[in-house]
Amino acid sequence: MRNLWDETAASGLTGLALRAYSSWLIGQDPGLVLHGGGNTSWKSEARDLYGAMLPAIWVKAAGSDLGHMGEEGFTGLELAPLLALAELETLSDSAMVAAVKRARLDPDAAPAPIEALVHALIPAAFVDHCHADAVLTLSNAGGRALLQAVCGARLLILPYVKPGFELARQIRQALAGAGRAGFDAILLEHHGVFTWGETARQSYDRMIKICGAAEAWIAANLAPLTEARPEPDPLGVARLRGLVSRAAGRALIARPAGAVPPGEVATLAERARHGTLSPDHVIHLKPFPMLVGSDPAAGLAQFSEAYRSYAARAGNPDLIPLPDMPHWALNPDGSAFSFGPTLARARVVAEMAQANLVALRRAAQIGAWQGLTEAQLRDLEYWEPEQARLKRQTVPPVLAGRVAVVSGAAAGIGRATAEALAAAGAVVIGLDVDPSVRAHMNRDGYDSITADLTDERAVAAALDQVVCDYGGLDILVSNVGIFRAGAPVETLGDQVWDDTLAVNLTSHRKLLKQAIPFLRQGVDPAVVFIGSRNVAAPGPGAAAYSVSKAGLTQLMRVAALELAPEGIRVNAIHPDAVFDTRLWTPEALETSARRYGLTVEAYKSRNLMRAEVRSADVARAVLALVDGSFSRTTGAQIPVDGGNDRVI
Repeated sequence: MRNLWDETAASGLTGLALRAYSSWLIGQDPGLVLHGGGNTSWKSEARDLYGAMLPAIWVKAAGSDLGHMGEEGFTGLELAPLLALAELETLSDSAMVAAVKRARLDPDAAPAPIEALVHALIPAAFVDHCHADAVLTLSNAGGRALLQAVCGARLLILPYVKPGFELARQIRQALAGAGRAGFDAILLEHHGVFTWGETARQSYDRMIKICGAAEAWIAANLAPLTEARPEPDPLGVARLRGLVSRAAGRALIARPAGAVPPGEVATLAERARHGTLSPDHVIHLKPFPMLVGSDPAAGLAQFSEAYRSYAARAGNPDLIPLPDMPHWALNPDGSAFSFGPTLARARVVAEMAQANLVALRRAAQIGAWQGLTEAQLRDLEYWEPEQARLKRQTVPPVLAGRVAVVSGAAAGIGRATAEALAAAGAVVIGLDVDPSVRAHMNRDGYDSITADLTDERAVAAALDQVVCDYGGLDILVSNVGIFRAGAPVETLGDQVWDDTLAVNLTSHRKLLKQAIPFLRQGVDPAVVFIGSRNVAAPGPGAAAYSVSKAGLTQLMRVAALELAPEGIRVNAIHPDAVFDTRLWTPEALETSARRYGLTVEAYKSRNLMRAEVRSADVARAVLALVDGSFSRTTGAQIPVDGGNDRVI
């Protein structure tokens, strides 16, 4: 672990800006915090409405991420009310949260973290708190004696108590009894580290020294962990994700969460039942993973039964049980996968599961593992703030948890469709031979793969990658197409004919063929082909295009017949006069207008509604076909053409 403090970067920074800088240093190291974990604070004064100066504290707001925030990520609080709260003998966590909200300097500021009272109680200007993996590994695997020997005598080690008011009371009593003199930090067993200082650098240096000592001890005393690289099994991933999604009653994203040697799987699964790495982990991971075994359905049933029994042992009739579905799973080949209703949640679970696996494997080298007890895990998973959150859950976006692939996504209808699906909550991957697709689809969850869709091996590899990255495939929008300048049949060149059918028809068959095994495991699976008005009303000089789109429509109809028994809906949309696409080059537009004896402007407005049809209009129709609005429709052909008299 490196000390990242840069005196040049820190020079000139004061107050909250300096607090934000040192917080960012902590947040940049995943060995210290993961996904918004940990928190930091700064004590100073604030002026009230009457001009008086009040003692105040700025604490990293709940939901902020130390690694990516600035001054805006802190919530200011009056200090006196917080100190008074800590003097109470008893206080529920919900009442504490409400009282802390009332202490905000800005009533519209984000909520403060559950450890806000602890930060208030530590009498230092700067306080840092993190959940360092190395320290927690030693805490759970080696106990207090090992921690003290490794991390130093100036470390006050306290037994675990639940975060919230209980922890604030424990800290108050510890500081009153032992005093701050002689200690540089507090380590909470099975939870994390608090350091402090009168300067930001002093507190940060102490954190790095303690956590770095734990990392150094592990590196010096434990053998490197054996790397595991199981062969990807995309269909196995899709089956597992589909099974867990159906059990959850909603689509879930699945993410790779690391891998271990196959021979360690059973032992790690058993050890994982003896507590997670930190309190944060049980909220994200549940108390134990699913062990997939040779029969995933049986493995899921065993997990569900074990989880229901775990929840029932609370003996609390008012407890609202959480869904008995796993948040992560261990496969027989050693691969681990996380599950979440959104990509963000699945990503958090994946990284926490991976950290947990590393700690469990390190514990095997040390010789033991004892995290929180079952009762402590349950108290955390079902504590007041979490139960309150369940009661105020919001309705997720309509396509949350769904995975969509859109071909021909570089521009036009494909791009508009990708954007519409993403806006509705789906993970969307675009496929296109044009590398410019990366210009707009270039981030996790809205990504792209450059591939020649006429090459079936490239298509198969692309879909395998999508499934391994996100867990499955639920929506396929087959949109890729080309239009060559028109020519009569008599003079139509063989190359134009062959190229047009290869892209507009055969590539769609290859894509569908490779997608079907994954769609079969998907959630409410749906396929939409983008056809053309030319299917019902072809025009002279467009034989290759019209024939390819007619063939595509027949492919759709046959696929609808074949796949309906498996719950896979297949439909087609027939656009016309959508001029904001790359198919309509100026040359093609001029040729088509001339064929009808019209000017280009008249040609653009020839539909019955005299309304311009845009790519976004087609995208909205696609969305309706996949979002459940047409859940009982398959084999349909829907025009999006502004009304065409020849079609009607």
